[in-house]
Amino acid sequence: MSDRPSFSSPLLNPSQDFSSKNTSEAWLAVIIFSLTTILLISIGSVGSKILNIAFPFGSLVVGWFLYFRYPNFYIGFMWSCMFITPLVRRLSDFRAGAFTDSNPILLAPTLIILISFHTMYFNLPKAREQGTAPFALALASVVYAYLIGVLNPATSFIKASLAFSGWITPIIFGYHLFVNWQRYPEYSQTIKRVFLWGCLILGLYGIYQYVVAPEWDRLWLVGSKMDSSAGKPEPFGMRVWSTLNSPGPFADMITSSLLVVFSCKGGLVVPAAGAGILSLLLSAVRTGWLGWFGGLILFSSSLKPKQQLRLVLTVVVLLVCIIPLSTMEPFAGTIATRFSTLGDLQNDTSASIRQNIYKDFFENGIFNFMGDGIGVNDTVDAGILSLILDLGWIGALPYTGSILLCAITLFKNLGKYRNDLFITTCCSVLVKSFAFFLATRVTAGIHGLLIWSFIGIGLAGQRYWNHQQSLQFNELLKGKEI
Repeated sequence: MSDRPSFSSPLLNPSQDFSSKNTSEAWLAVIIFSLTTILLISIGSVGSKILNIAFPFGSLVVGWFLYFRYPNFYIGFMWSCMFITPLVRRLSDFRAGAFTDSNPILLAPTLIILISFHTMYFNLPKAREQGTAPFALALASVVYAYLIGVLNPATSFIKASLAFSGWITPIIFGYHLFVNWQRYPEYSQTIKRVFLWGCLILGLYGIYQYVVAPEWDRLWLVGSKMDSSAGKPEPFGMRVWSTLNSPGPFADMITSSLLVVFSCKGGLVVPAAGAGILSLLLSAVRTGWLGWFGGLILFSSSLKPKQQLRLVLTVVVLLVCIIPLSTMEPFAGTIATRFSTLGDLQNDTSASIRQNIYKDFFENGIFNFMGDGIGVNDTVDAGILSLILDLGWIGALPYTGSILLCAITLFKNLGKYRNDLFITTCCSVLVKSFAFFLATRVTAGIHGLLIWSFIGIGLAGQRYWNHQQSLQFNELLKGKEI
C-alpha cells in the first residue's frame, strides 16, 4: 500500500481545522440527546413508542452535526452508540410492556456510520493515490453479493438491504479512519478513551446482569429465543452479554476493549480491566477467551522490556483479584463448566455443530462460485463458510484478499512503530478477530466493525508516522543546506 501523503480540502476531509474549537457545542448536543433518551424511557409506553423513532433520528442528526464540526466527537459518539444502543432497545421494549421482534432503535449506529460515506464518496476515485485499493476491493465484493442477494428469490429486497448495511458500514468506517490519517493522534486518543470507559461500563453492567438478571434482559432473553443458548432468565443463570445483544458480540467487543485498555494509562486501567475480564469469563464464550489470550501474547511480545514488566505486573494484580472470585460461587459454576469443555471436543455441542456445518459445506457448498447473496443465509457458526456461502468464491477471494493485504501491511511494518503502542494494539485486535473468524460471521455488524476500524486506524497510524519522519528528514536537509 502506498505511503504517499494525501492532502484534501476541508470539504473532502471535514473539519480538519476544528481541533482548537471550543467543544461545548458538541457536549451540549450529546447531553441533550442523552437526556431526551432517558426522559422518553422514563415516561413509559408512550415514551417508548416515540423513542423508537426519536432515537435513530436523533442519533443521525447529532452524528451529522459532529461529523462536520467535531470529527473527534463523531468517532466517540459512534462507538458510544454502538456500546449502548442494544440496551436502549431492551429498556424501550420493557417500558412498552412487550418484546418487539424488529425495533428501529437498532438502526442508530448504522445511520451514524453511513454519514461517513461522505468521505468515501469524495475520495474513492483517488484510491490509487491514497492507497485505499483494498477497501475499494472489499466494497466491490460486498456490492456484488448484494446484487446477487436482491436477485435471489429466497430473500426479500428489504432483508437483503438490511444485511447489506451490516456488511458495508464496517468498510465505510474503516475507510473514513484511514483516509483521515492526518487526524490519527486525535482519533487514536478518542478511541482509547471510549474503549477504556466502555470496558469499565460493559464489564460492570455484565456482572450486574449476571447477579441480578434485570427484567428487561430477561424479557429480551425469552423474546429473542436465546434462552436455549444464553442461559436461563434468572439470577446467576444467564451467560453475560452486558449492554449488547448476545454473548458472542459482547465477547468480541470486551476482548477488543481489554486489549485497548492495556495501551492506556491512568487510574481506570486496573478496575476497567478487572471488570472486563470477569464479565468475559461470565460470557462463557471460549473463542473470546482464546482470542484475547492470542492478542495479549502478540501485544506483550512487541513491547519494550520495561513495558513488558508493567504489563506483567498489571496482569498479576488482576489475576490475584479475579481468580479467587472465579473459584467461588456464584461465579465458579458457570466459569468452571465452560473451562472443562475446552479439552473435551467429543462432548462439546458447539464443536459438534460446527463439524456438521463444515461437513455439509464440503458435500454441498464448496462449488458455490457465485454465492447465494447477502441476506439469504442466517447466522453461520463458521466465518470462512459464511464468506463463501454469501459472496461465493467470486466475492470471497477479493474480500479476504483485501483484509489479508491490509493485515500483512500492518504486521510487516510493526517493528518500525514500537513507540506507538496503539498500532501494536490494532494488530493484537486483528489476531483476536482471526480467532472469531473460525467460529462465526465476523464480516458484518460489530464483528466486522472491529476488524475494519482497527485496520483503518492502524494503517492511518503507520502513514501518519511515515509522514512525520519525512518532515523531519526534510528539515534536516534544509538545515544542512543553510
